[in-house]
Amino acid sequence: RRVLFRSLATTALLLGTSLTAQADEASHIPATPQSQANAALIAKADHALRDSVAGLSNVWIFATGDSNAVFVSYKTDTEHLALVEMKGEQIASLRDLNSGTEQVRTASSH
Repeated sequence: RRVLFRSLATTALLLGTSLTAQADEASHIPATPQSQANAALIAKADHALRDSVAGLSNVWIFATGDSNAVFVSYKTDTEHLALVEMKGEQIASLRDLNSGTEQVRTASSH
């Protein structure tokens, strides 16, 4: 019972406030049931994205119906909307949906 309470409290903290990974600016996570259910995935994606993409700002992370994927809206020199698929702690693929050409970044291409 105590473990469940701690788990719920941790999830509430993650979702009630913005995540901060390795940058000064926090990531924004909508407080939705789907975000709560995928809090661990969102945290992993946030951390991995900050490790692999330089100069991130205005980061928003949205849960999807896929247990290994999130949508991420962020800004570097331009605005980006990406589908990020995770494999464990690493990005398996990052598909920038704003790109005119199909660009897919994978863990092996970093």
